[in-house]
Amino acid sequence: MQTRRRIRPLVLLMFSLAMMCSALPAVAQDDFVPEPGVIVGTTGLHIRECPDTSCPSVGLAQLEDPVIVIGADENGFVPVQWAGSDGWAWNLYVETESRGTPFLETGTPGCKRLAIIFDVGIGEPLQTHALLWLKENNVPATVFPMGWWAQDFPDDLRTIAMLGFPIGSHGDVRLNLTGFSDDDVVTDIRDSAKHIREIIGQDPEPYFTPYAADIDARVRALVAREGFLPVSWDEPADDWNTGITADYVYNRVVPNVVDGSIIEMHLDGPASAQSTAVALPDIVRDLRAQGYQFVTIPDMAQPCPRATPVASP
Repeated sequence: MQTRRRIRPLVLLMFSLAMMCSALPAVAQDDFVPEPGVIVGTTGLHIRECPDTSCPSVGLAQLEDPVIVIGADENGFVPVQWAGSDGWAWNLYVETESRGTPFLETGTPGCKRLAIIFDVGIGEPLQTHALLWLKENNVPATVFPMGWWAQDFPDDLRTIAMLGFPIGSHGDVRLNLTGFSDDDVVTDIRDSAKHIREIIGQDPEPYFTPYAADIDARVRALVAREGFLPVSWDEPADDWNTGITADYVYNRVVPNVVDGSIIEMHLDGPASAQSTAVALPDIVRDLRAQGYQFVTIPDMAQPCPRATPVASP
């Protein structure tokens, strides 16, 4: 089955030819061949006047808006032509044939950020103690529940929302999406968002983690075309199984993180109470002592805030 809602080649070709016939802006490079692309992974992306979040926006591009990439990335931004304007788009939200579908696995280095994510959907009792400790100690984290879990444990999901942790989507059912048809992948994405929205009263944040880390280029494209940024991780705590200890989780995480790492953990595994919940205070203490700061996935998906504030897409 063909991928739903792919870039329409004829439409984009016509758009590309029309734009290329006009004079290219100053950001274009003489030896760069312009390439058609599309905005994905977000329902609204600021196109900026220069490659920095401090620069004014020339407009808000919408999901699946066509663009022409006219140069190489600079400072993580892509020079584009969009809706008759020239500007710069953050690279996580621009898809082209050569670039493929962007996804977040590590953040931009430069300011010693780390992000903790919790994928929820194993089905054991939720470790609310771990969440309460994070809240009390001002440690940001992002939670990705499954849709079926939201339906079966609505009070737990409401507790997560009440504590203020950003809530993304971990899909709807406990099956590998790479084995689904395009239509079934889209149904899973939409059902998960629907089931989460029914419990917390608002849409999940536009970020999506795959069940069992099982994702490929096709599924990433489908996720991004639904307005979700695909999120992966470089440091799994590997805490989802039975018999996991706190020392094991600590040693999986602390010696291995780098600037921009995303640490994947679980709150409802069979050993979460004696492993992740116990290890978290030591992990946070020792990584903070190394100069790291913890951020949410919405923060990590943005440029490293050097001298200027981070702007949300």
